[in-house]
Amino acid sequence: MPSTRFSVTQTGVSTTAGYTSVLFPDTAIRPFAIGIGCVVNSTTVVYSVQHSFDYTGSSTFISTAATWFNNAGITNATSNVDSNYIVPVSAVRLAVTAGSSAGTVTMTCIQAG
Repeated sequence: MPSTRFSVTQTGVSTTAGYTSVLFPDTAIRPFAIGIGCVVNSTTVVYSVQHSFDYTGSSTFISTAATWFNNAGITNATSNVDSNYIVPVSAVRLAVTAGSSAGTVTMTCIQAG
């Protein structure tokens, strides 16, 4: 089975309604493995990659109502960083918490298939 690629870009600071699109990885794939790479266009942003265990596959998932945890390897980052998930999580998103309105971060995730 081929790997699944997900990429999203956030410009400016995230707001309650302005987080990036959410990646919903396939938790049935074993072994579970997602590589994450984040690329910034300047050092004027602070960002974290976050995950949740709240998504159950329902189309009524509301990301603002979910509990989000920072990825231990990508928390308050200001430069290019990579990390991974080796245990299942049900949702992944990018949160830009500080910086200029022109600062851009691109998160790319690849789930092994």
